[in-house]
Amino acid sequence: MCEGEEMDRREFETILGNWDVGDVVSLRQATKGVVNVNWVVKTTKGRYILKGVAQFAEADAVEFEMDYLIFLREHGFPYGIPVPLRTRRGEFIVRFEGSRFWMYEYIEGRVIKRFGYPELRECAKMMSAYHTLIESSGLDNGKGCNEVFRETSVSEEMEGFRAQILEKDKLERKERIFLKESSMLIPLVRSLDTREYSRLPRYPLHRDISPENTLWRKGKLVGLVDFENTGTMNDTIVKDIAVMLQYSCRERKQKHKTDLKLAGFFLREYRKHHRLSDEEIAFVPDIITAGAIEDFSYAYWMLINDPKRAKLYRLRLYSQVAQWHHKNKIEIIKKLTKTARAL
Repeated sequence: MCEGEEMDRREFETILGNWDVGDVVSLRQATKGVVNVNWVVKTTKGRYILKGVAQFAEADAVEFEMDYLIFLREHGFPYGIPVPLRTRRGEFIVRFEGSRFWMYEYIEGRVIKRFGYPELRECAKMMSAYHTLIESSGLDNGKGCNEVFRETSVSEEMEGFRAQILEKDKLERKERIFLKESSMLIPLVRSLDTREYSRLPRYPLHRDISPENTLWRKGKLVGLVDFENTGTMNDTIVKDIAVMLQYSCRERKQKHKTDLKLAGFFLREYRKHHRLSDEEIAFVPDIITAGAIEDFSYAYWMLINDPKRAKLYRLRLYSQVAQWHHKNKIEIIKKLTKTARAL
């Protein structure tokens, strides 16, 4: 979490003075966000977002994100994105008392809570355009190709948390939940077969396209934000899609389940603009399973390190997501491929 969250107005004005954006009229902290802390800034020259970089973010990953966003703008990506503004000294990142910040122009649009068929159609067009650009971009974040499902690193992380918990005499509720759920998730993630999936090409991708990271105006998709993942690792096109399905096509009442009608509709729309094979679609349940287990481990890390913004319910939710998609893998694949083929 960015340490700048508790700053006073004078400190904000000192930071903002690094950019030629006019005098501050008002500022408020944005309510969205789990990793970074952002502020909406109104000045005499317009509206901007001041973005606080997560303390654990590596410098080269942040720099790559800046270059990535500039590439998308310069190559005609037809949606608003958070293109970084240069400071008076020609830099993108400002450092202040141990924290890092950057700015971009405010993107007009609103966040919607849930996608229906019209929104999924819009997202399919956006993601196909985005993937086409990145596939031919040659962009390289220098991270290579690590574990495809992060199965070893995530299971080791959870084992480490378990060891710390088991040293305690008295356990809190979050610790009891973590022990129970992780005992099922660790063997599950280790059981995933990565051989075929590991052969797919990988790229630096968003990997967090969801309702809260898209902006809308008059029923049209106008913006995409939060590109932090682009500098941290490489992944497959279908991983970017699977994450979008997990967070944008949930069933209304049982949120750990994917609404397969909505998900299949998205895949069919996406295929109108970009290639996606049945073989790639067959990886979706495993991708969601592995991603939910990674989210489960991160949710526990948040409960320890950032309890103000952490949510206890996420532990059970992510565990349920992983277990449901693993248990129903064959049926999910059948329904998704059948719907995606329909014309």
